[in-house]
Amino acid sequence: MSRIVDFVEKALRAIGALCLALLTALVVFQVITRYAFGSVPLFAEETARYAMIWMALLAAAVGVREAAHIRIDFVPAGIGAVSPRARQVLEILLDVISLTVFLVLIWYGFDTVTFAAGQTSEGMRIPLSYPYSVLPIAFFFASVFAVLRILAGERQS
Repeated sequence: MSRIVDFVEKALRAIGALCLALLTALVVFQVITRYAFGSVPLFAEETARYAMIWMALLAAAVGVREAAHIRIDFVPAGIGAVSPRARQVLEILLDVISLTVFLVLIWYGFDTVTFAAGQTSEGMRIPLSYPYSVLPIAFFFASVFAVLRILAGERQS
């Protein structure tokens, strides 16, 4: 199981890195075409925007695996000085709250993808459900990583 989770994490990192490289290349391309030709192809800005969104959301899922996502840290740390057991319980509670938020975001992500299926993007003329599909995908992996943290009892140090 650990090998599969490691593979998924590496795949998410690789896709995120590809999105970052694409984003960088497109921004450079936009600057060059703006100064050389006076205009920028519409697909470049749109693709760069989608690449940035995919990169950020996939990185957020990886952040859950590494316990690097945004959450309240100072309360468990303060309680941990008094009672390590209370800190552990609070850490699990925070992970359960995070998991609940991720599950809600998966639900609304599917709703958004379904709603956007009938619409097309301005620049590339693709169904908007394609770029929006990152919502349920990223939060699904964030949920998996949160469940694994809860079950394994992995805690922040």
